[in-house]
Order: sequence, then C-alpha cells, then structure tokens
Amino acid sequence: METQKKWNVKVEQLVSCNCNWGCPCSFNAPPTYGKCEGALAYRVVKGARGGVSVDGLKWVLLGAWPAAIHLGNGRGLVFLDDRASGERLEALEWLATAKAGPLAAYMKSFTSPPKVRTARIQFQFAGKRSRFGAGRAVRVEFEPMRNPVTGEEHHLTGVLPTGLFTKSEDFYSTRTFRVRTDGFRFGEPGRNAILSKAHWRGP
Repeated sequence: METQKKWNVKVEQLVSCNCNWGCPCSFNAPPTYGKCEGALAYRVVKGARGGVSVDGLKWVLLGAWPAAIHLGNGRGLVFLDDRASGERLEALEWLATAKAGPLAAYMKSFTSPPKVRTARIQFQFAGKRSRFGAGRAVRVEFEPMRNPVTGEEHHLTGVLPTGLFTKSEDFYSTRTFRVRTDGFRFGEPGRNAILSKAHWRGP
C-alpha cells in the first residue's frame, strides 16, 4: 500500500501564530485570543520516503481555526517548494499534507484537506534572525522577546518530554508576520514565534 512506504525525516521548524509569546498550545492551553491563526515552515535537513530523497526541500503550512486547534473546524493551505519535481514533489506533498506522523493532527482538524500550491520558499533557521516566506503570500521575520521595562532580550527554551511535534522549543517574537492569500488574511508583529527541530519516521 502507498501509505506503508517507510519514511524518515529530520526537520527544522519555524512557527508564528497570533497568540502572545509562549504559545499556549505548548502548554495544552487555549489560544490567547480565542481563535488560532498560524504559519508554519519546515526544511528537511535529511530525509526520504520510499527511497526518494527530500533532502533540503521546504514547505509552508497555513492554518486558521475559530477556537483551539483540537476542536477542529479549521482550514489549511500548503505551499510546496517549487524546486521539487517528479517523485521528489510527490514525496514532499505526502509529508507536507501529513498522511502520517505528528502533523496529521493538523490535517484532522481541518474541515477538508488543505489546498496545495507551489511557491518559492524562503527559509532561514538562525535563532532570533530566523525568517521564512512563500512567494508574496507569506512573510515572517523573528526577533527576540524583550523585557518590557528594560528592553533587554529575554530568552526562553521549553523542554517538552511529552510534546507531540517536538521535544524542545525556543521562543521568540515576530518582527514581521503577514499572511495574505486564498482567503487567509492575518498576522501582526509582536506575537509568538517558535524555533525547533524534530525527527519523525514511520510507518
């Protein structure tokens, strides 16, 4: 069966959402402002599905939910790396639309499968200087959280031994957070941003 092909990927993850710093999802808490709107970017450091390498390929996932993610009724959109073609594109789409693995939790929360597009994906995994984008539709730039009194940089790492997507997260703020495409219009600066790494495999 198609879904039984072995897959194994090490990924870098960059996340931005409309919540305040330290996304409540990391603590199994409801969204700061009731709804959840997020942009998530991934780069495969090393990986393959069914013997097809996806090393270096990237994708961006957009999601919007009227309440907490696990309550459902969300909608999604995926941008695949436009450098991929043939079997590599097929393998990347399989991963990005989460036919298996932890990201399937997002897919199950959507009312219908996410639309899939291709785009030039920008991705820089560099701590407080991280950034990502998808063509002109998505633009996210990180910056450090800052002490509201002194203005000094504030650093936070969360260790998540029971985490679904990753076991450790570094928290930042967004200097730029803008999503404008296909009915998705959200994002403002000064909200939550997360950097992490993960290793997923299956079946």
